Amino acid sequence: MNPPHSAYVDESMRVSAGLYLMAAVLVPPACAEVYRMALRGLLLRNQRRLHWRDEKDRRRTQLAETVGALGPSGIVIVGTGLDRGRQERARRKCMERLLWELVNRGVGEVVFESRGSHLDNSDRVMIDVMRTRNLLPDRIRAVWRDPVLEPLVWMPDIVAGAASLAEVGEESLMKSIGGEVVIERFSVD
Repeated sequence: MNPPHSAYVDESMRVSAGLYLMAAVLVPPACAEVYRMALRGLLLRNQRRLHWRDEKDRRRTQLAETVGALGPSGIVIVGTGLDRGRQERARRKCMERLLWELVNRGVGEVVFESRGSHLDNSDRVMIDVMRTRNLLPDRIRAVWRDPVLEPLVWMPDIVAGAASLAEVGEESLMKSIGGEVVIERFSVD
């Protein structure tokens, strides 16, 4: 039997459109190192990590096409109705929905891009609450990784960025990613 996939997770916001997006890319253990090498190969000189918001349009196309060539599967949760002052609430609602989706896909480990110890601890508290309410099984392991040290968290960053553009009508980069990426929308207000 194959070991379960790991899901690498990152978020994107488009506050002006009232959107909070959380993307998960499923990575089979046998593919993890190949994906890391492909992603590291995209780094420019003196660049320590990839980050969607720091890239120009031409470069974003290159990133989306590279991720698309890896044939990702995953899910993007699009939370609509984002209130500018309630971003952490929107994150919790999107995370709860995403984790439910990942449980149903048999994921064994969820790797979040670290947002710093304070915000990571807020996520941990939420996950603990989900476990006590039997909304998240103990078999799912959740960890937070530094994006400089773990290139696989760059993939959901790219997917979330492309999906956020698609939500406002710029669909070409999401089409470049292709693969089996499911988009689920729901209201976070």
